[in-house]
Amino acid sequence: MNRALRVTVVIPAYQRADALARAVRSAALQNLEASEFEVIVVDSSPNDANQRVVEEVAAATRRNVRCLRKRAEGPGPSRNLGARQAAGSFIAFLDSDCIATPGWLRAGLAAFGDDVGLVQGRVLPEPGVAAGVFAHYIVVEKETPLYETANIFYRREAFEATEGFAPDLQPASLQPMGGEDTRVAWQAKRRGWKSRFSADALVYHEVRGMKVWKWFIHKRLYVFPRIVGEFPELRGYFFLRYFYDRAQAAVLLATVGVAVAFVWPAALLLAVPYVVLRSREPSQTLRGVFRLARAALYFPRDLASLVLLAASSLRHGTLLL
Repeated sequence: MNRALRVTVVIPAYQRADALARAVRSAALQNLEASEFEVIVVDSSPNDANQRVVEEVAAATRRNVRCLRKRAEGPGPSRNLGARQAAGSFIAFLDSDCIATPGWLRAGLAAFGDDVGLVQGRVLPEPGVAAGVFAHYIVVEKETPLYETANIFYRREAFEATEGFAPDLQPASLQPMGGEDTRVAWQAKRRGWKSRFSADALVYHEVRGMKVWKWFIHKRLYVFPRIVGEFPELRGYFFLRYFYDRAQAAVLLATVGVAVAFVWPAALLLAVPYVVLRSREPSQTLRGVFRLARAALYFPRDLASLVLLAASSLRHGTLLL
């Protein structure tokens, strides 16, 4: 194993060969010298389509790109395997539905200082693609307490000081539950490593249409009460410490108002903060008075999220709504 490499890019993969091809190609064509980095894809697909994609990219780019295979456990254990096989002093994690800009690696590495163990990069939706309501993508424009592995760098020593990424609750899902990235980052921070954000370490996240029911059921929220129970210092990042965000606090107030309104109609006023909050949010399709429809659209989704968070809070003995 060549420990002279500066950085290893690790990409976990599960099916979706078309998206993986773009991710691997973007990682391979970085503006670092080819001798400074490698790309490792760890695939858990039931067929060899992704392996063939990686081999094709390696041949076309003539870069150090290879594919490892393992059984499906979610992206976390795949990242662990890639990190164990990595030759770089730094490990850059990239998701298979992301596209790295040419200067991504150089910018991420430049952000490290002597005591910095992890650097979070910027994530924006893929340009030129309409990002509507029923679409899956993430946006990271500043350091967040979640430390999403769509785009994050670790010093090898910082990563090896953690327990590694845990298996996913839905290992064969194209949209895993997640949460393992947040746990690893906070384990590293607890061990004294500092974190930074690099806006120049930019990747674009694929904008992918999603089924309406998947939009209504934001299943990933289920993992957060457990994570907060393990890392209480995270509470300071949530709204009033006990709500996932302002919308969850407002929907709880609105729900109480609707319930009480059957015996006291004036209680409906408790729903006003929710309507105002959701109606004022940016919208690409709704303008003027039609913004009120946004509140009606989001209310059942936010209510389902409240139920999901409440169930997880009961299950894990940690309140986060």
